[in-house]
Amino acid sequence: MIWPVRVVLQAHRPTPDPRSVQTLIIPGTAQYDGRPSAQFAARLDQAVELWRVNPSLHIITVGGNLPGDRYTEAGVGADHLHRAGVDPGAITAVAQGNDTRGSFAAALAAYPDPGGVIIVTDPNHCLRARLIAREVGFRNVSTVGAAGTPTRFPGKHWAWTLLHESAGLAVADLRRLPGLAGVADMLERTLRKVAGRLRPSRNTRYRYLDRDKSCDAEKLKSP
Repeated sequence: MIWPVRVVLQAHRPTPDPRSVQTLIIPGTAQYDGRPSAQFAARLDQAVELWRVNPSLHIITVGGNLPGDRYTEAGVGADHLHRAGVDPGAITAVAQGNDTRGSFAAALAAYPDPGGVIIVTDPNHCLRARLIAREVGFRNVSTVGAAGTPTRFPGKHWAWTLLHESAGLAVADLRRLPGLAGVADMLERTLRKVAGRLRPSRNTRYRYLDRDKSCDAEKLKSP
């Protein structure tokens, strides 16, 4: 049960001072034909509050789209921030990636020297987001859990996100151990199958991620 405890402890850490960093990163999540979901809007609104404390912040929205989507998560996020009064010159949309790792890697590739970074996401996502950001190459990273998130204790969705993030953390821990990357991949595939049965709306994203991973593996095999 150590993983849920770690997730909850990170979710309740004090909010870092936005005047001590240079960049905010907002991971994308569900959007509905150009309109951010309540969960996504909460992340964006929290970022607006941080930007108002320090208007020199550069805000990066991240996230691509899935087949059939007319809009990208990054683009929807950028539009929401603009409508909320954030200076358009302070916003950059990096419309790549369909999971946390892919989106953060794309953001770092686009902006390799972001300075201090605050990731604004759901409270239960904070720990895994920070660990992944460090793994892809961000150095000075902290997190803020969106205060207005609809994912709140003791609701059903809160329990689901705690389970989801705990499972993701277990996979991440295994992947960092020597010789266990294959075991981590197998566990991740199994967990996605279970999650797909519990939440069928996630299946398209999982299939897309599995396809991308297979393509990457084939590239590595090529001479």
